[in-house]
Amino acid sequence: MKAMKKYLILITSAFLLAGCDFLDKMPDDMKTEEKVWTNRNEVLSYLTNIYAVLPEKNCVESDWEGLWLGLSDECDLPWSPFIALTSGSWDPTTPTNNVWERYYKAIKASFKFENNVGRCKELANDLRIRYTGEAIFLRGYYYFLLLRQYGPVVLVKEDLPQTSDFGNMQRDSFDDCVDYIIECMDKAYELLPYSYKSSDVNLGRATKVACNAVKAQVLLLAASPQWNGNTDYYSSLRDKDGNPLVAGSYDENKWKKAAEAAKSVIDLAEKHQSETGLGLYYGEKNDVNSENYNPYKAYYNIEMTGWNEEIIFGTVQQARSAWNDYPPRYGYLYHTLPVNGKHKFNGGTAPTLRLVDAFYMENGRGIEDPESGYVESGFATSNGTHYNPVIDGQPKFDESTEDGRKDLIDDLKKLDSWGHAKGDWNMFANREPRFYASINYNHRVQLFFPSDKEWMNAFNNREDQQDGWGRLELYYGGMSNNDNLTYYPHSGFLTHKRIIPGDFSNLTFSKNYVTVYIRYGEILLDYVEALNEYDSTNPDIKKYWDLIRQRAGLPSIFDTYPNIAGDKDAQRKYILRERQIELNFEGDRFFTCHRRLLCLDPSANTVTANEVGKFGDYGPVWGLSTRAGDPKTNSFKSTEFYKRTIFETREFKKQFYLFPIPYKEINNSPGLTQNPWW
Repeated sequence: MKAMKKYLILITSAFLLAGCDFLDKMPDDMKTEEKVWTNRNEVLSYLTNIYAVLPEKNCVESDWEGLWLGLSDECDLPWSPFIALTSGSWDPTTPTNNVWERYYKAIKASFKFENNVGRCKELANDLRIRYTGEAIFLRGYYYFLLLRQYGPVVLVKEDLPQTSDFGNMQRDSFDDCVDYIIECMDKAYELLPYSYKSSDVNLGRATKVACNAVKAQVLLLAASPQWNGNTDYYSSLRDKDGNPLVAGSYDENKWKKAAEAAKSVIDLAEKHQSETGLGLYYGEKNDVNSENYNPYKAYYNIEMTGWNEEIIFGTVQQARSAWNDYPPRYGYLYHTLPVNGKHKFNGGTAPTLRLVDAFYMENGRGIEDPESGYVESGFATSNGTHYNPVIDGQPKFDESTEDGRKDLIDDLKKLDSWGHAKGDWNMFANREPRFYASINYNHRVQLFFPSDKEWMNAFNNREDQQDGWGRLELYYGGMSNNDNLTYYPHSGFLTHKRIIPGDFSNLTFSKNYVTVYIRYGEILLDYVEALNEYDSTNPDIKKYWDLIRQRAGLPSIFDTYPNIAGDKDAQRKYILRERQIELNFEGDRFFTCHRRLLCLDPSANTVTANEVGKFGDYGPVWGLSTRAGDPKTNSFKSTEFYKRTIFETREFKKQFYLFPIPYKEINNSPGLTQNPWW
């Protein structure tokens, strides 16, 4: 059992090999010999391989889950898989992120496991029951991942014999797919524990809480405009016999079902706390009402402290002794860390201005609000309140001395200090804590290497800027945007979220981190969003929305904008903006835009301070002027860099709301019909 944690961490090559027909082949790399079902370790290994198919969300260099970052309006990725999709240069013959076969193989393996695990006499009965529940959970979860990407799929509800007529199996209706996923989760719920808090050996395994959370997610998808009353899909998405696969009429009750499912997770947190340990993560000092509460640190560390009370479903990534021991985490860091003189990182993961503009000011008001205090241009003349804070009338650290510089950088590394510094562009001044936890911008101190001058100066190419602070140079000609770089952040920003502060000089991971698939904060937002659609005056909207805002160090949205209270449309606007901020770079934005049918929003073609939070995955994408000025003379004092500019134009067609079923699968299975307009 001690090896289980390692099994769950390692993403093996299982299921990755190409096959033929997606249903009639045994899972690759799966042992099917008789000995598997008589040996406890082999049974565990089989189940672990089903877990190993889970997507890697922290990888941005391939067509895995990192794909959703590069295709959403929150981020730009300059690598070929993403450019092909954002330019519209793809079709069913050149599938990207083809998980169709991969997930079906895992689904088939889950049935084989469920049918055979009872044969292992070495397994105690309680383990047999729990393992069965895990396999059923994973089956339903993989169907959910297929459903949100491809729409209605073929429901295989048993381990069919090889003689079955797989080629003529047809897609089931969307509602039938939802019902089957719910059925899997309800069945698994009865077999699984609330949590594994007694031992971290089992972290990452399915639980009762995870079952209810997946139900909340699939029902939110079903209630959303993409699948609830979408007449385009009703008329165009049909099976081989011409039967519609999507209901043609809007059903408000679907929102109620989604809200109830999310509330069931909340009830597990509030009424079964001793069993679940579930709740929002507030950091080391969890008293959110304390004057010493640090909202920046609390938010930043949700995914950076190993397993904590907010994580419902995820996988643990262990500390590593070498930089490339764990390629997915390496890939994320490699493409988010800025280029510097010592280590040639390839930082090109670039947040867009749409996301940057969406973040609130520290007073909780949007930058479009005349009362927010937002200033678009100019350099800040003083440090922010939380950056080298004043104690007893004096700054905490003397920045003019070498020791003071090091001490302040160490404080920033510990996440105890945060916010803007003197000399930062005013656009970045006095923003909310989640902004500083998420966005890396020009002139910001970098915290990934030792604080001595030699290391920190490696971030700067101008001699007059090699002062030991290691501030990020994203302007044209700067260290992280040299004129000879192929991959650089085209928007003028880099991601800061999930970047490990501390000493990276030996290129190791000193701590365990978590790839999070579902967290409690997301469930709270799911509940608030669903509740608003059918009961917009319900007091729970404020109650649970306030929890998210409070953790973020912001006042209630209803204190800031009391006129929106009870107004479904107005509340929806701010709820979706809260999702945009709270769940940034977590893969949610892509699917929120799609399920809400907002990718073709014509009002989203421009981004100004009066149009923040807009959706749209097509047309102009805005950032800063990363190619402005003279690369030989540009510096932190250059102002041309900060002018808003279009750096990319995207193509989005109506068919892109769903991924096409790969041509190979359509060709091998005549019973399948392709998604509309492909």
